[in-house]
Amino acid sequence: MPIYQYRAFGKNEEMHKGTHDAASEGEVHQFLRTQNLYPIEIKPTRFSKHKKKGNLPGGSKKENSLLKGSIKFKALDLKKWFPYQKKYHTQVAGFTRQLETLLEVTIPYDKALEMIIAQTPDHSFQSILSDIRSRVVEGSHLAEAMGHYPHVFPPMYVSMVRAGENGGTLGMIMSRLAIYYENQEKLRSKLKSAMIYPIFMMGFCLLVVTFMMLYIVPKITAIFEARDTVLPLATRILIAISGFLTNHWLLSFFGLIALISGSVFYFRTPHGILFKDRMAITLPLIKKLVIKVLVLRFCQTLGTLLKTGVDLKSSLEISKHVVVNHIFLGSLNQLIIDVNNKGLPLSAAMRRIPFFPEYVCHVVAIGEQAAKVDDLLEKVAERMQMEVSHTMEGLTSLLQPVMILIMGGIVAFIALAILLPMLSMNQLL
Repeated sequence: MPIYQYRAFGKNEEMHKGTHDAASEGEVHQFLRTQNLYPIEIKPTRFSKHKKKGNLPGGSKKENSLLKGSIKFKALDLKKWFPYQKKYHTQVAGFTRQLETLLEVTIPYDKALEMIIAQTPDHSFQSILSDIRSRVVEGSHLAEAMGHYPHVFPPMYVSMVRAGENGGTLGMIMSRLAIYYENQEKLRSKLKSAMIYPIFMMGFCLLVVTFMMLYIVPKITAIFEARDTVLPLATRILIAISGFLTNHWLLSFFGLIALISGSVFYFRTPHGILFKDRMAITLPLIKKLVIKVLVLRFCQTLGTLLKTGVDLKSSLEISKHVVVNHIFLGSLNQLIIDVNNKGLPLSAAMRRIPFFPEYVCHVVAIGEQAAKVDDLLEKVAERMQMEVSHTMEGLTSLLQPVMILIMGGIVAFIALAILLPMLSMNQLL
């Protein structure tokens, strides 16, 4: 039986190399899928199985020594303690547009996927597409193959692809998905851009204050400590903070790291997630923005699904997965119960939730009367996207003076703590 060498990615994007004896390359694909590995390269070797005596199955002595070392190293794998799952938003948006373009010119699935794989620079995403293509070649539907990667292709994406395959309109479905993901990517980019300035200002402020406390303040306050005078409260506080940072800088550094790590860990617990979500829709400055973004995503997803022929019940169940706030999600669950189980119109169920603006409920009610809920939901999403852009611009313009005031207040406190004892000494002279 021939032996094949393979290179594949694991769930945590770890590279796995090894060999496996099989009758064909397809059997190696099946073996790797059972191990939750995504193949990048599979090629036959000139070795046979009986030449591997005395070693671990499927490898030479050198390979097995490396494998044993990797097993020992995995015991200290930090990814198990700090799990991270790569996001593929940008890759999926580009893939969807490419597939839509190729399907327009009636290129078969497998050939279209092969062409896209060759042009994909991301190796982990390339291996995922390679496995999807293998499943399609073996006879699976495209939606079924994509369903094996829910962290890449969410339920909404798979449901729309399935509807397109069943109705023979996959090209049109991919076009709508491409527009949807491009809009989501624009929104995500705007949100990231809006956060760059405050994060930069906070980091810069922290560096300036730390430099002043460690190098400038100790030299100046040493003059005051040499004189036997009663220092003002602000000066004593400044000297205490500066002395602690100077004498215990290592403790302060690790304390800051522990505080950040503890906060990250807490906000990944159920209580921390609930607290964060509640604050997001309660704090006055960001409340409106967060709610508008959540309503935008829900309406845009629901409208896109309805437009492609997915029924309202399934569309509501799928659309709620784009909402990441658990407080908002609890209200959506009640909305779904009201619509699917109690028979309430969608607009009436929306009015029972405080998060949906009145004009959204009004537009949906008009759409129900005219049997154009999908079209009007997309119109609502377009308007909400404009409102989100204006709200982010307003918050960004507000953050600039706020950050300047915070930095000015800290510098003013340090300057006041230094100048007050100087004025007292001048009066004594």
